[in-house]
Amino acid sequence: MDESQVAEILFPPGVKNVSSEMSPSELIKILKKCCKFFSQLEQDEEEMKREYLPFCHYITMGEFINETTDEHCRILIGCIIADVFRLHAPENPFQSEEKIKEIFSFMTEQLRHLEDTKGTFFPKAFHILENVATIKSFNICIDMDDPNAALEIFSSLFKTLFSTVNSGHDKQVKSHMLDIMAFAITDSSTVPATLLDIVLENLVTAQRMNPSAYELACDLLRRTASAIEPSLTMFFQNMIFEEQAERSRLSAHWMMLIPKLYKITPSLMTNTLPQLELKLGGPDPKVRLDVATMLSEMFSNKDSDLVTQHPALWTSFLGRFRDIDPTLRCTCVKFYGKLVINHETHFQYVKDAFEEFKRFRNDTDESVRFAVVGCIRGIVLKDIQLASNELLTFLKDKTKDKKWPVREAAIRAIGLIYKQYVTCEDASRIHCRRLQWIRDVVLQDYYTPHKDDWCLVEHVMVTCLVPYAVPDRRRMTLLFELYASIGRFSIQTFEEMLKKSRTLHLALRNIVAAFDLTNEEDKNRIIWSKIVFSAAQLTGSPQATHQQLKKFFRHADQDVKIKQWLKYIVSDHYSCKKVAVALRDLLKKIEDDGMAKGARSTAQQLLQRCSILPILVDQESLKILFELVKESLDGISIVDELNGGSAQARAMDLLQHLSGCSPQLFSSSECFVDLMGFIRRTDDENVVHKALLILKNTGSIIEEKFPEIRSVLIPELKSKAKSGPAQHAKHAVLTINQFTSVKESPLMQVFEYCKGIACTEGIGYSEMQTALTSIGCIAEVIPAAFPGQLRYFIASVVVKQVIMKTGNKSDAASTKGRKKEQTWCEKVEISSESKAKVAGMKCMVRWLRGLSSNDTEGCCGKTLRLLQHMLHNDGDLMKCGNISKADMSHLRLQAARCVLKIAGIKEYRNILKPVVHQELAMLINDPVLEVRKIFLNKLYCAVFRLQISLSFLALFSFVSQETVKVQREHGASLYNKIITRFRDLKKQAIMRNLMNPVMPEDMLPYLIYLMANDPDFVEGISRKSLARIKDCIHFILDPLLAKGHPESFGFVMRFAANVKRSRNAEEPDDVQRNENIYAVCDLIIQHVLKRSGQLAVAILDPPESSIIRYIPSALYTTPTGPENDKVYLPREFYTSAKSVPTLATTAAMGGDKYRRNLAHHGTRKIPSPKKPAMHDQSSSASTSTASPTKQSSSDLPTPPTSQSCSTQSSSSQGEGAKESLTPVRKSSRIRKPARHHSPSPPPAKRGRSSIQSKPARKKTSPTEDSMGDEASESESDSGENEATSLAWDESAASTSESQSNSPVKRTSLARAKGSLLIASTSVKVPVRKTLGVNNNNITDSQSSDDSMGVRRSNRRRGK
Repeated sequence: MDESQVAEILFPPGVKNVSSEMSPSELIKILKKCCKFFSQLEQDEEEMKREYLPFCHYITMGEFINETTDEHCRILIGCIIADVFRLHAPENPFQSEEKIKEIFSFMTEQLRHLEDTKGTFFPKAFHILENVATIKSFNICIDMDDPNAALEIFSSLFKTLFSTVNSGHDKQVKSHMLDIMAFAITDSSTVPATLLDIVLENLVTAQRMNPSAYELACDLLRRTASAIEPSLTMFFQNMIFEEQAERSRLSAHWMMLIPKLYKITPSLMTNTLPQLELKLGGPDPKVRLDVATMLSEMFSNKDSDLVTQHPALWTSFLGRFRDIDPTLRCTCVKFYGKLVINHETHFQYVKDAFEEFKRFRNDTDESVRFAVVGCIRGIVLKDIQLASNELLTFLKDKTKDKKWPVREAAIRAIGLIYKQYVTCEDASRIHCRRLQWIRDVVLQDYYTPHKDDWCLVEHVMVTCLVPYAVPDRRRMTLLFELYASIGRFSIQTFEEMLKKSRTLHLALRNIVAAFDLTNEEDKNRIIWSKIVFSAAQLTGSPQATHQQLKKFFRHADQDVKIKQWLKYIVSDHYSCKKVAVALRDLLKKIEDDGMAKGARSTAQQLLQRCSILPILVDQESLKILFELVKESLDGISIVDELNGGSAQARAMDLLQHLSGCSPQLFSSSECFVDLMGFIRRTDDENVVHKALLILKNTGSIIEEKFPEIRSVLIPELKSKAKSGPAQHAKHAVLTINQFTSVKESPLMQVFEYCKGIACTEGIGYSEMQTALTSIGCIAEVIPAAFPGQLRYFIASVVVKQVIMKTGNKSDAASTKGRKKEQTWCEKVEISSESKAKVAGMKCMVRWLRGLSSNDTEGCCGKTLRLLQHMLHNDGDLMKCGNISKADMSHLRLQAARCVLKIAGIKEYRNILKPVVHQELAMLINDPVLEVRKIFLNKLYCAVFRLQISLSFLALFSFVSQETVKVQREHGASLYNKIITRFRDLKKQAIMRNLMNPVMPEDMLPYLIYLMANDPDFVEGISRKSLARIKDCIHFILDPLLAKGHPESFGFVMRFAANVKRSRNAEEPDDVQRNENIYAVCDLIIQHVLKRSGQLAVAILDPPESSIIRYIPSALYTTPTGPENDKVYLPREFYTSAKSVPTLATTAAMGGDKYRRNLAHHGTRKIPSPKKPAMHDQSSSASTSTASPTKQSSSDLPTPPTSQSCSTQSSSSQGEGAKESLTPVRKSSRIRKPARHHSPSPPPAKRGRSSIQSKPARKKTSPTEDSMGDEASESESDSGENEATSLAWDESAASTSESQSNSPVKRTSLARAKGSLLIASTSVKVPVRKTLGVNNNNITDSQSSDDSMGVRRSNRRRGK
């Protein structure tokens, strides 16, 4: 514009000229005047608007809006332009579209000054914003002919407003911004995609970066919902159907936008959501997952009514609960948790979702089951009222999941639930009763064989069930409640947990004590042995755990602080809070010292496992526990569950177990005063009994620290030992024995009193039981005080007056007129007489235990024979028939338990004879199920704890004959546990470089002996007996012959082969017994070959010397001669099996493992079975052509009774004459044979005559066995048999001689021509020895004890 034109322009008052060439300061002054002038003008001043319109065109020229660089000038020009638009509204003062575009771009630029609310230009910018918002100035651009230009203006405007809005703006500023953008959208016929992208981008990216922009976009969408919805529908349609998706910058975020837009205004997605059904059922699993994830958020949002608005979409979504993709199923699981939390469970759609959710509890995928656990955990922790009992049951089931992560998550979940709702101070009793099952579920998981589960249960125990961080009184109340309410198996878990913790605690104490040793060799030996032991109890690889523990203890030995903390943790005097602090500080210290993560984790596991009891109970908290126990016993506990008989019994059990695990906790006079009060509660025998047990465990502490309490306690204990119940008397004596400085005098007083009572005629059985119990315990603890008196008392009173004496037949024992007599009852229900007999047997065993180091008169052997007679006669020692069957069951069971206890005494192990094993084997198949159960459990405990010889492990073979499925499975489980135990011991022995580790294969010689001397073998090898013995051998060998232990195959096979080269040590020339042994060996060899083929394991021969040394000389002679390849089994027992693997084939199948471990061995050639050779039968012409027939039932020997016994004898008339066979005594218990067993001996063919000798019977002589045995006949040349009576008194043993002929029968059992030869040899049948009871003295033959006749195998395998 030239000067003439400028001269014609009317400038505002006070302004002569405005030029871009002015200095900024001068221009600012002039523009301020102009700005003030135009801001004061009103729209109705038409004259003024026309006069100053040229100035408006002048001020918007390019030299001002484009070339002016000063920001102050530009913002003032923007204010003038905004006022110009305000004055001319709704008209457009500028006609040129180019000018309009230039002006609005300039004004948009000035709006950027709104960002700084405290800036100089903010008021001017707000002035511009207010004007353009009020009069909709930007809507002028909508009518522009060039849509691209208008789009460019609005795009710039929208971006500017979204970028400048912030939290510093007030509602007015945001309102003006919203008005500008809303008018731009609502006044337009369509919403361009570019503008839509700008708005949606702020929903995606601005929520975290600029929340104000996100809120502005949300408000804009709400306000313009009806106008923008068609454009949104088209946008998402392109995304869903993948049409032109590349044109939008938001194509990758469209699934994120749908839930946001629905949350802003549901009407925006009215036409879009139904189209998602196509994506839910699409073939792409990733797309299905993304869509399902998006919809799960929309359906589960609080106050969402999407289900009611789109039911078809809801149905389609529920179908995804059965999707094949596990990740999608996990998404559905998580959705259900959110749905339940945000919506009430009574809605129908929530119930529909639950029906689909139930399918996931047993899903095949581990991740889905893991998600189920997390879902239920979230629901219950949010509000337990939301969780139904069925949901809690799902969580309970997952604690038994086969996968460790799922199991761990479930146990931790229920632990946290219990902690939140039960352990708090204001816990609701309703919730406590509802969640009471959690205690048992958590503790019973300890029964799993995985160490990870053990550690987890221990952790949950001290952090959730009984949180160590709560106050002492609350912690003791929780501990008491837990122990009083859990089941029997959970109590065993709790006690086992504390035992394992105690063993680790003692190991750690030994290591800490070894730190102070100066001898490096002793120090390293102690530390290393304890590290090996501790590593076996921890999770992870033993080798890696060893190294990690070595690192930790090496570091601890060099660090004074860590050593101090460890000493405090293992000390006897501690505080629970200080132990927790010490553990925390110690772990923090080793982490700060840079110890490796693996070593830190192992150290943490060790310290936590050995600190379970120290972190829960200390001396102060134990006093509180005593208070709670007294309140429970008095019935005044504030917790209802702690009142009542069951809780009172559990309270005493808890104190007893704590005293056994940690006696030092009771080092306070208050505790012992309370225990003395418990002893005086004569109205409750259980309380007194448990109090005595606690005093027995803590007696050493009383002796050391509280002599005044000891002086008061001894009279109480003496009274209990003299006149209390038997159990009280036992523990009273043992408690007095703890008072080492003063024990002899009170114990001798008790002994003299009880001895006088026991020797008194007419004494009651109850008093006798107490007296025998006290005397037995005293004889055990101080045997040297009165040895002569004890021996005479045992012989004259215990044996003669109690055990051997039986009163008249009681009503309970009478079976006349009754269909079936009861064979079992509880121990408290047996007769008083039988209780006295049981006490007598216990007294004898305790006496032997005390006499073990000084048994010079063979008292143990005589006691064993007495117990053997008791077993032999089924509990009725004298065979008088006056004892009820239930009492007999208890008596023979007690006799077996006494034998096991004697076998556990080291000094008596060599006295045990193999015949004892045979008698004990009868109890495995006893006709009474309860007897079998109890004895099997006792046998398991004794073998598992290494209390008795490994030879008793062979008794488990008879479990295979168990007919009760549950009992058989239980027996198999116990046997497998023992095998696992010995395998672990062997590994530990190898790691410690110990020689001759204990191996389960060591019981093989006793297994062969038991099987070979089975009574079914007396008349020769038969299919029936072999089939049963085969079952026993398979049962006992299958766990040994495992693929992970290839060395067992060669050992077992070579051992059996070597036994075939030896003979029976008792009677080496007895051909039949030797052949029985060889037949059993053949069965073992055949099974090894079969298992080797099945498992593809090579049979490797160990060194010959390593085999022979395991053959006991008491059972077999030394192997001599070449390999015994003779076959002793019928042909059908040589089943066709897979080929025996060689080293090459096994190494090829097993890879480097066998090449590395077995390369230096070779396989033994297995000879093919040979047909047995015919023996010389010239000795008997009659038997050379005769074939045996099956013996009829009438030909079987008659079982002896107490009234009469029968014997069979005949004299030998010469070679070739028929000889009679001495019948062998059979038990009255009849074993039901298995149906699949083949008959024995095989029936003869038709038309064949059989020759069978029928021995004549003769009357029973007075010297014959009155206990059920036929008179035995010796095999000596003189034909004389001497029987020596066992005198239990001090008088010399009287001897009596009984002479009888010694018939020896030699038979040949053969089949017809062309048939298989079963046994064709001259058999010398072993004769039985006399077992007689004469004049109240037990007599036996002068020869070895183990020659006593063993009951025949017609024992009944319990029904």
